Amino acid sequence: MPNLIVTENQLPGSPKSEWDGINAAVPADPNIAGFTTRLSVNKGQTIDFKIHTNSSNYRIDIYRLGYYGGAGARKVHSIQRNTPSVQPAAFKDNGTGLWDASNWSVTTSWAVPASTVSGVFLAKLVRQDGTPGASHIPFVVRDDGAQRDMVFQTADTTWHAYNGWGGANLYGGEPASGRPEGRAFKVSYNRPYSTRVKDGGTFAGPQDFVLSAEYAMIRWLERNGYDVAYVTGVDVGPGNYDLTNHDVYLSVGHDEYWSREQREHVEAARDAGVHLCFFSGNEVYWKVRWEPDVGGTPNRTLVCYKETRNVAKLDPSPEWTGTWRDPAFSPPSDGGAAENRLTGTSFSVDSHQADRIEVPASCGKLRFWRNTGMALLPPGQTGFIEDGVLGYEWDESPDNRFRPPTLIKLSQTNRFITQRYLVDYGLTTGDGNATHHLTLYKAPSGALVFGAGTVFWSFALDTVHDYTSSDQNMPAVPEDRDAQQATVNLFADMGVQPETLQGNLTPATASTDTTPPVTVITSPANGATLTQQAQVTISGTASDAGGIVATVEVSTDNGQTWRVATGTTSWSINWWPQLPGTYTIRARAIDDSLNVENGPTRTVTVTPAGSVRLFQPTDVPYGLRTHDQNPVELGMRFSVNTPGSATALRFYKNPFNLGTHVGRLYNASGTKLAEVTYLGESASGWQQVDIAPIALNPGETYTVTVHTAKFYNVDYNYFHVPRTCGAVTAPADAGVFRYGTGTMPTESFLRSNYWVDVVFARAGGAGTLPPTAVGNSGFTTPAGTALTIPAATLLANDSDPNGYPISMVSAGSATGGTVSFNSGTQNVTFTPTGGFSGSASFQYTITNGFLQASTTVNLSVGVPLVTQSLFTLSDTPAMQNSNDNGPVELGVKFRCTVPGANATGVRFFKGTLNTGPHSGRLWNATTGALLATATFSGESSSGWQSANFPAPVPLTQNQLYIVSYHTTTKYSVTESGLAADRVSGQLVAPASGSAGGNGVFTYGAAGGFPVSSSASANYFVDVVAAVPAQPQVPVSLFGPSDVPAIVNSADVGPVELGVKFRTTSANATATGIRFYKGSLNTGTHVAHLWNATTQQLLATATFSGETASGWQQVNFASAVPLTPNTTYIAAYHTTTHYSVTNGYYGNARVVGSLSAPSSASAGGNGVFAYGPAGSFPASSVDSTNYWVDVVVQSG
Repeated sequence: MPNLIVTENQLPGSPKSEWDGINAAVPADPNIAGFTTRLSVNKGQTIDFKIHTNSSNYRIDIYRLGYYGGAGARKVHSIQRNTPSVQPAAFKDNGTGLWDASNWSVTTSWAVPASTVSGVFLAKLVRQDGTPGASHIPFVVRDDGAQRDMVFQTADTTWHAYNGWGGANLYGGEPASGRPEGRAFKVSYNRPYSTRVKDGGTFAGPQDFVLSAEYAMIRWLERNGYDVAYVTGVDVGPGNYDLTNHDVYLSVGHDEYWSREQREHVEAARDAGVHLCFFSGNEVYWKVRWEPDVGGTPNRTLVCYKETRNVAKLDPSPEWTGTWRDPAFSPPSDGGAAENRLTGTSFSVDSHQADRIEVPASCGKLRFWRNTGMALLPPGQTGFIEDGVLGYEWDESPDNRFRPPTLIKLSQTNRFITQRYLVDYGLTTGDGNATHHLTLYKAPSGALVFGAGTVFWSFALDTVHDYTSSDQNMPAVPEDRDAQQATVNLFADMGVQPETLQGNLTPATASTDTTPPVTVITSPANGATLTQQAQVTISGTASDAGGIVATVEVSTDNGQTWRVATGTTSWSINWWPQLPGTYTIRARAIDDSLNVENGPTRTVTVTPAGSVRLFQPTDVPYGLRTHDQNPVELGMRFSVNTPGSATALRFYKNPFNLGTHVGRLYNASGTKLAEVTYLGESASGWQQVDIAPIALNPGETYTVTVHTAKFYNVDYNYFHVPRTCGAVTAPADAGVFRYGTGTMPTESFLRSNYWVDVVFARAGGAGTLPPTAVGNSGFTTPAGTALTIPAATLLANDSDPNGYPISMVSAGSATGGTVSFNSGTQNVTFTPTGGFSGSASFQYTITNGFLQASTTVNLSVGVPLVTQSLFTLSDTPAMQNSNDNGPVELGVKFRCTVPGANATGVRFFKGTLNTGPHSGRLWNATTGALLATATFSGESSSGWQSANFPAPVPLTQNQLYIVSYHTTTKYSVTESGLAADRVSGQLVAPASGSAGGNGVFTYGAAGGFPVSSSASANYFVDVVAAVPAQPQVPVSLFGPSDVPAIVNSADVGPVELGVKFRTTSANATATGIRFYKGSLNTGTHVAHLWNATTQQLLATATFSGETASGWQQVNFASAVPLTPNTTYIAAYHTTTHYSVTNGYYGNARVVGSLSAPSSASAGGNGVFAYGPAGSFPASSVDSTNYWVDVVVQSG
């Protein structure tokens, strides 16, 4: 396609005094201002302007931004207006700080000619009536479908994030609002632009608008004749613009706010081979989402609660709107994806920096700098790009787990930053050493990804931009030929060439070097035997025939992950193997053309160590430090699986964590086993202090702690999974804390890691120990029925003190039957002896690949037991954190309606503020006798918690019991939650009125018998019971005596009628559909079963053999499995006179484990759809019951 940019820029431009010439201090002039109803349109479409002014004489001059011989813009259209356009006050939402002027009327429009060249446009509003007034409205004209070399994405999300028009932006502006920092949570695209102004209250400035870095890049690209098209961030995000029509994607300037869709689409383009250039800094930092505006127009409201700044899930949506890197609430949210995984760099230096980019001679030899002065630097010298280019904010390129493989560094600038260095996930800045790198990596698709890591790279390309003025406290940056040439070189390597290259620049060509470098591993030797957690130095050499070795990467897991080695032609890296086993070491070099070799390998064997720790020297916090300045005891819970002793305590220290540090070790009951003061600490890194050996018992839980005064390290969500080194394991949610000193910390927050560790000496010493096999019980099977148990179920209780994987070898020695192990399916099958019932057992043997161990499985043959509770995991309280701070025992009365059941444990729902410790109890409600006690451990930060009793407690049929737990603060509650019976299987919590009060409590120490009751409150305490399985009997919502109020309605239209239902049974199936038939309801009737959420049709059947009236039933050809607590629709189709009862589903209909939810809670119940049979019934009116029923076989 012809390059339209070249011909466009040959047209005469308009002087800046004409197209700009507005008061930058008042960019959204109150005398005349406006916005477009869409930020971008395709050429040939119409763009609408909403303008507010009382003038009857003004014009709209429309300019396209470009180079135009240095003029910088060209007037393409002008609209004269002679009538005022006074608009109403914008909509204001005090809760979110949203200002939305979507209620303004369209003032005028411009039909964009189909011949228009894609670009960024400014509509300049100018009053001509003698009253001063002028302002800008930016917008973009796209060229959809055109296969241009480049696509330039504007940073419009940033323009609006900083736009304080109305009163607030995402930074502040309304300090009296009660919102954190007075900031808005939502900003609208339906507003005039006040972003360009430097505003301390909203932290906005010219760096946040199009006429800063973005404009400088536009000028330079078009000056040099690059074939570029333009789109907005909205287009790339929810607009789903097709980036694969282009070879290169550009993010420029202050591109700070990215939605999930935007990142997904850019990453998909990269993975499809589109090259990415991030000429931006602080990029992809805040995660945002989109909502419609007040009028319903989609993607006009930008939402960002900045949850990172409050370390709280503020956004009511499950989607995360904090920083992209912050993992605090993810999962279940979708944060925790640091930006350098995409861009190669991560924001670290905040606000108004004006540094220069430095290029050591070793970097200057890389082909990125060809034909520049950097390539001529003698060894030991450093070149630079002018002061001001490294600003206004800039990034680092950390070698963390998010670093993209193959990334090379093209420069290196070291600075000590005062008070502006980001030290956590996005809340705190302080002092720190920062290192900036220009970066480049190659994706598996072959796409190159460049990261400038600075907002102002384009200032070295062109000098005309908003920061030219000295009033911005930034130095004026002259054009830098080296930066310009390097950018030309980069584009050439991406296959893109300019057509009107500046005369002082040298044409560049893409690399012809396709030969990868060659790496040699010199140490360790192939087949070497190493010791677990002992330092190993992996070293070698690398060379490249066609270019320069840019970096060397080493993997110790056969290429699954890579770390950067020190050095290039001669390189090394240190490794501390976490676990014993066989490892494949790989090394590979990357040259300056991003050629990557397959690389050599070494296979080594690591043997178990006598002393182990959970964290190695390479395990370090993601963030530098927390902002917390309160004395606190920080800890990690852990257990061991083999006898041994704790011999030392450890913690990770950052340079700001000053003062005396005291380490402690506790057992599960809180008894202090050791206390020691750390001496001779280094300034930062892992600290260790030895203690007299403390014997630790397998299976028991211990807590290792450190007391610090402030500025400790924390990584949220680190312990979302356990961590092990073989003999020592930290469980999920292992991190604990307590403010103050002297007692064991038990509180947890966001599954955090506070970087405390223990050194454990195994009693068996170094070398391979046998695995630990732990007995299993509780399995049941009916008489004469074989029981198949996956080997993984039995192995779940077993462990290996070395850290080797374990597997099953065999099963045998059965009593009461025979047993076999199938190594192919990894299943153990126990077959009872014919006619036998009672206790049975068998043994199985496991191996860790070296040694074996055996244990026994006990099981019962006869009537099986099933686990039941009163509440499901999806049952949650109305108030998760009450205002009550007193110590209290809370409980629920219940009974079991069948004999032979046992109580095996206690559960309770925990809010985030309900800190421990917690203990549970089982009582005889009549006598007050205490029957069992349990202590909760390994709690999550919120949700259902459970603890097992030491032994099952038999439950007498229909005897009333109380299950309770003790807490000290902020229990969960639903008022009137037990006003009606709660039935779950064979367990019943009777209504408060019939039980002499239910939802019981007593204030005081743990163990008080709870007898008081108030307002039928449900405190969300639950029992875990093993109940004999009941014969399977069909259940339906209605019985034979249930009949409609109106047997024959007057409606004669063909209609699908249905009822939403759900079951709590774990093994239920739907076997048929029923409906009540009046005498006039004639014709063929067809039944349907649907998934109410997905609208998937699950089964259908035609009724036959109907009676003249009454309940009719048809069975499905095969039963349909039902997922517990999933909503389904049972429906039938008729043509006339169906039965009806209005308002019936104002309340839920519950029959045992089967229920039809109330219309209000189900989004409508009693559903219908007029039309042919099989139409999905989604409509609902007046909670009407159309007398449709389902037949469910409960497990």
